[in-house]
Amino acid sequence: MPQGIERSNLDKVFWPESGLRKRDLLAYFEDVGPFLVPAIRNRPLTVKRYPDGIEGFAFYQKDTPKYAPDWVRTATYHAESAKRDVRYTLCNSSKTLLWLGNQATIELHPWLSRVDRIWLPDHLVFDLDPPENGFAMAVEVAFAVREALAELDLTAGVKTSGAKGVHLYVPLQRRQGYDKVRQVAFTLGERVRERVTDLATTEFKKADRGHRVYLDAGRNAPGAHVVAPYSPRARPGAPVSFPVSWTDLRRIHPHNFTITNVPKILERKGNVWATLMPEPQSLTRALRSLQR
Repeated sequence: MPQGIERSNLDKVFWPESGLRKRDLLAYFEDVGPFLVPAIRNRPLTVKRYPDGIEGFAFYQKDTPKYAPDWVRTATYHAESAKRDVRYTLCNSSKTLLWLGNQATIELHPWLSRVDRIWLPDHLVFDLDPPENGFAMAVEVAFAVREALAELDLTAGVKTSGAKGVHLYVPLQRRQGYDKVRQVAFTLGERVRERVTDLATTEFKKADRGHRVYLDAGRNAPGAHVVAPYSPRARPGAPVSFPVSWTDLRRIHPHNFTITNVPKILERKGNVWATLMPEPQSLTRALRSLQR
């Protein structure tokens, strides 16, 4: 544990079903910091805090607390939803990650863009959210999205959400703003829905989705966020959002990756998020094709 990081309430149980405590969360962040921090560095961060563990009161936090140490970097942007400026935390070091952990932060949700070009996202994302116990359905929709992307010469990396779904990431060259990226995402989402209408829906309201996977393209917006690779989730078993290959996607389950085994996987395989992610791509052809 780096010097200068306060550690408190280490025996507080965070995941009752597994008996995992706050000390286990901090140990996980210490182990995976070299892999997790590069994935979220310089990205405005929304965190979800669980002061009494996953079965207690929880809240999303965008604004960095005033008591944050002066070495915690921040970036300030106007939040339309809050009608005010928000001072987002930038988790640019393992020290900051551990400070967040001591604040009972379990989940890390970064923006899709970085502060050097904040209005130019470097990922286009699809969040595939199935009904409970519907991970296999999300996997099939993921392959349908992959096929639609391939028709536009785009490729995506994939990770488990750590909850019940799948996230697809298309790395971008940062030439288009959020409006164009969002346009491509929503148009492709509708195309996929039409092809697998029995499996996927783009209905925002849960009551209108039926027993189908919600194909969410709405995360492609400034201020929106998706849980980070290697971030723990506040679900039984302490699962982790974890990158997988397309070859392995049909063979795994989100609960295969937890805070207890992910450090050993990364020690053995290295930074799979960086390894499996395609090279940054241009959306120019996709925009032209979809506008015809």
